[in-house]
Amino acid sequence: MSPLKSIYFFIVFVAAAWSLVVVGVSLFSEEKMLFMPLPGMTNDSHAADRFEVLRLSMFLLFAYFALIHVVADKKRFTSGHVLVSIITSITLVGTIKLVMSERFPNDAVYLFSFALSGMIIIIGSRPSVRRYFKRR
Repeated sequence: MSPLKSIYFFIVFVAAAWSLVVVGVSLFSEEKMLFMPLPGMTNDSHAADRFEVLRLSMFLLFAYFALIHVVADKKRFTSGHVLVSIITSITLVGTIKLVMSERFPNDAVYLFSFALSGMIIIIGSRPSVRRYFKRR
């Protein structure tokens, strides 16, 4: 491996680790990092929490794909795998945020729908199911 490529992998690894730190600190402490949107832009606390879940799930997704890129450089992903990864990160971060904010009944419908659609995509992307829909 060339020195330039190893520097590239190191930078990608550091960015992935930083993104995991952002997710961990934002979820499990009172200190919030990198507000998007700005705190004064949303008046509703539910909307602000939903924006935070989307933001943190994108950081988690970036860290996941960056670490896989560093560990297994030649690995290729199908569109189903990418979609399930997005839905899984939203469900995971949303569940943690919902349980910690003690508003489980209000937003649980969203999480259940994300989890259900993720399970449907996982089951539907199996090779045996895909062969069922192929023309002969």
